[in-house]
Amino acid sequence: MTGSRYTGVGAVAIIVALAVLAGDRGAMVMDGVIGRLAIGLFAAVAVFALFAWADRRDPALLLVGIGSAVVVVHEAIQTSIFLISTPDSAAWLALYGFSTLAGLLVLLGNLLNVVPWRDRRGRPPLQPGLVLAANMAGLVVLDVLAVTVRTSGTWQPSGGLGKTAMIVLLAGGVTVMVRSLRWGGRFGWVAAAGLALAIAGLSALVANTADSGTWTWVARAFAGTPGLAAASLVAFVVVGLQMESTRSRRASDRATQVMEGRAEIASIVAHDVRGPAGTIRSVAGSLRTSYQRLGDPERLEFVGMIEQESLRLLRVADQMSLGLKTDAGTLAFQFVVRDLEGPVLQGLHDAEVGDREVRVHAGADVHASIDARWVAEAARQGIENALKFSPAETSIDLSVRRDGADAVIEVADRGPGIPPEMHGQVFEKFCRWRPYGYEDRSGSGLGLFITRSIAREHKGTAVVVDRPDGGTILQIRVPLERET
Repeated sequence: MTGSRYTGVGAVAIIVALAVLAGDRGAMVMDGVIGRLAIGLFAAVAVFALFAWADRRDPALLLVGIGSAVVVVHEAIQTSIFLISTPDSAAWLALYGFSTLAGLLVLLGNLLNVVPWRDRRGRPPLQPGLVLAANMAGLVVLDVLAVTVRTSGTWQPSGGLGKTAMIVLLAGGVTVMVRSLRWGGRFGWVAAAGLALAIAGLSALVANTADSGTWTWVARAFAGTPGLAAASLVAFVVVGLQMESTRSRRASDRATQVMEGRAEIASIVAHDVRGPAGTIRSVAGSLRTSYQRLGDPERLEFVGMIEQESLRLLRVADQMSLGLKTDAGTLAFQFVVRDLEGPVLQGLHDAEVGDREVRVHAGADVHASIDARWVAEAARQGIENALKFSPAETSIDLSVRRDGADAVIEVADRGPGIPPEMHGQVFEKFCRWRPYGYEDRSGSGLGLFITRSIAREHKGTAVVVDRPDGGTILQIRVPLERET
């Protein structure tokens, strides 16, 4: 149900509430304005919950809606009995002081069934006729019991039957609250409704056990408890629906984001895998059809091409796997205070440098608390990124130095550079931006994303700055070991 439809249903509920409030007969059910308010609010709950159930098919809304409607109908029937019977008749006395409790007990029974019916996976849906029949049968049983007790001469409005109903209302409300909270946040509004019924039962007990000096004040306080229960139900049904709609929207947005991410991953994998896979297939096919005509040198050349493209294919898979683990935050880090030169050189060794020149400038005694494996990986990603987006005839400068309280790993190239507006975006996941002249370079767009994520795990940063004489400098900063 959309927000506008909820607004419309809420308006109808308010009109129903005002209509009931305006009736003098409604005022006869409970004394004063509070009595009218309680009836009107229960009617509003019934209208709102049942309209919402018709849209959402949520058993909780059906149970609350029919329970609230039954309370209103029962009060109307009681009013009719009051009008056509004398104040001393058995029916009048039997319902006096017990009618509201009977309605609240039936509503309590519905709330006790919210959680079990909400979790009926694979079972038939809850039928409105069944709920209505069960509610009406419960009211009939309670009314017959009240008349029977009155006829036996033991009835008092605050006697044993009334107090038993109050205790059941208190205990049942607490049970609803505890059970709903144990089943998680999606039942929070049901728990609050149970709390309201528990307060109504407790207030009734206090009113019926108070001494004569406090009777008037407590009785007036008790007169408001049905209204409190009804008002709470209105608030909790509306707030609960809003919270659930928010959760559903967030879950939907997250699912959409995940699906879009998967689609993007699939597109990138397909793009990056297609090249080496196509080359392997082509070379293997040529080798198979021309094998007898080729000499050993040509065969070795074909096998070498297959090996090279296979390694490229494996790197694509490894890069994608590492990027997804980084995004999920599942990389394990073990920090040890050590010199940064070793891990950085390891990253250089693991990188696909080929014939390119990499000049190393390592400062002495640059120590930090690091995970050597992942620092090496961050350096490797930065080096390969610089090699990919700089001219083949130029060299790469790799350095480790101190800068204030930070240890800085720098990878400097002599490529076309990165525009200032792209300095932050190149670190985003799956960034597909390419500098001018390098648009055809393959890549997953995860290299700098992985580098920045590893730096952040070390409580550091990763940024790109312009090289004064042209090109780009990648700076990976981590806190230095504090000297004691």
